[in-house]
Amino acid sequence: MAVFFAVPIAAGVLRLNRTRRAQNCRREGCVSTEDIYLSLRLHPHEISTLAWEYVQWRRHKEGIQGRYHNGVSRVTVFLHYLARGGYYHQLGRTEGLSESATMIQLHSVAAFFQETAAG
Repeated sequence: MAVFFAVPIAAGVLRLNRTRRAQNCRREGCVSTEDIYLSLRLHPHEISTLAWEYVQWRRHKEGIQGRYHNGVSRVTVFLHYLARGGYYHQLGRTEGLSESATMIQLHSVAAFFQETAAG
């Protein structure tokens, strides 16, 4: 009879000792040591300038206060898309994005370039 009472207690103790996954772990899709100039033909400061202009355009056009880091990643994804043949699924996997998120980001940056070139 004592065994029946010990089993739920042991199960409760084992459940408390179970380790949880890392809560605030920043995951990166792909990290490369390749120089970005070799694939994009742009220096980091040129990409930085494009990102600042994109963030400002997005603030003005869409009313979204974007972060500089997000602007750099979106512009870099767009430039990689142009430089590497333009496949959403391959680009999304390497950047850690879904195919639909990649498509939305690329269309947003493409609209920025189109409006900047037209004006």
